[in-house]
Amino acid sequence: MTLKSKLRSKKGYIFTYEAVAVVILFVAVFYMGYFTFTHVNLTNQEQKRDLERFEKANLISDMIFKDYLFPSEYYADDYHEFLEDVAIKHYGFKKIPASYDPLIVYTKNEVLSYYIEVEGYNSSGVGLQNVIDIDTISNPKPNYSLRNIYSKEKNLYVPTHLNYFEADNISQNVSEGEILYFAINGSSKIESINVSSNSDTNATFLVNDVPYKLSLTSTEKVSEFEKVMNTYNETSFRSNEIKLLDIGDNSLENVTINIYCNDTSKFYILKIKPYNVTLSVDMAQ
Repeated sequence: MTLKSKLRSKKGYIFTYEAVAVVILFVAVFYMGYFTFTHVNLTNQEQKRDLERFEKANLISDMIFKDYLFPSEYYADDYHEFLEDVAIKHYGFKKIPASYDPLIVYTKNEVLSYYIEVEGYNSSGVGLQNVIDIDTISNPKPNYSLRNIYSKEKNLYVPTHLNYFEADNISQNVSEGEILYFAINGSSKIESINVSSNSDTNATFLVNDVPYKLSLTSTEKVSEFEKVMNTYNETSFRSNEIKLLDIGDNSLENVTINIYCNDTSKFYILKIKPYNVTLSVDMAQ
């Protein structure tokens, strides 16, 4: 019996088991092919949407990081002038590249879902009350309802101390990797800059791009940093930079820098240090 004769009778009906099996096989192959095609197509579309969300979240993250560069415009006028001098003189821009300013009010935080976390950062000792130009600052709060999250981490300079005051000397504790900036508004002359530590150690500094290596004790040591320092020139700030590159004794948290002047003037102080900053963005937006 041929296949053709098995598929039909004289009455036109399919009646053999072989014919039923052929039909079932045909239908199964058709649906397997259809569902495979549909699944692949949907998977490709979903992967394309995920890639688009990823690229969009990445662009949003870069935009937010750029908006958070230090310094923002929310500082008192003369202090902001000092901060801009620091950025321009020591980095070549009005804002410090690879920096993060935790004070910024991000105007789009009501429509963008994101959260910024600075690992190990404590803003309580930064001294905001003396330098900011607004009464309250609203920063984005954590949104733990976010489910589809894109995270980007950067190691950025973050301010650890901000201040300005009238005095004839200042004392600042500086930790390894931290940078101290200061300027003097007035006719004072820097008489000496002394450095000390809680225990005997060696420390390496970069002062206005000039390297110094000092052996320190608990007794203040004359550093001679003042030989490469700038003073106020009555028309603009002349900020100074002291980087603490290395502390020989790993158990020491910081060393103390004391700056003495011959007269009372206004001191402007900024300290910054690298921190890991993580930005989490809702990919669904």
